Amino acid sequence: MEYIDIETWDRKDHFSAYLGTDFPYINVGANLDITNLLCFCRKRNLPFYLSMVFSAHHIASQITNFKYRIKDGRPILNDKIHPSFTYLPKDRELFIIVIPEYTDEITGFLKNALEMIAEQGTDPGLNLVRGRYDIIGYSAIPWIQYTHFIRSIVKIGVDSNPKITWGKYFNQGDRVLMPFSVQVHHGLMDALHVGRYFQMLQHYIDELS
Repeated sequence: MEYIDIETWDRKDHFSAYLGTDFPYINVGANLDITNLLCFCRKRNLPFYLSMVFSAHHIASQITNFKYRIKDGRPILNDKIHPSFTYLPKDRELFIIVIPEYTDEITGFLKNALEMIAEQGTDPGLNLVRGRYDIIGYSAIPWIQYTHFIRSIVKIGVDSNPKITWGKYFNQGDRVLMPFSVQVHHGLMDALHVGRYFQMLQHYIDELS
């Protein structure tokens, strides 16, 4: 992690402008075509949810703006970011938060995530996200084919960790689509970067084999 020299940063004016707004966040939702990812998971007997977490984080890690955060009112750049995802243990209605070490390879990541889930048990892990500037929050609402969703934040303007959520997937013709939303701090990125993220993620899913 390193502090960014705001005086030479190309986002200086945008950062300052949005930092002072009442709600400095943008939330973009769109349908993601997950047809190929579902096939990929079924062929290899992989859990879809955790595979989606990996895919979403794998792409976010490749975009610099998704590594920006705000610490003590100043912009920082993380050299590495990690996924923080909600998980619903079997026969329970209360989720837990799991933060595995990110590994840039799906098999290794799934192994780490499943081991951590087993070790954590029913410990909610809510304290794990406090004071973290190097995470992206992932969650799913598989019961609802929603059209828009806004995530909670720790404190308006201070919480700068991106939050990515998806809902219930559905069939459209011979494709399977899923509502997918990305919530980010506008001082750190724009819709251009979110749009780039959607494009890169879709391409990654389409190329899985």
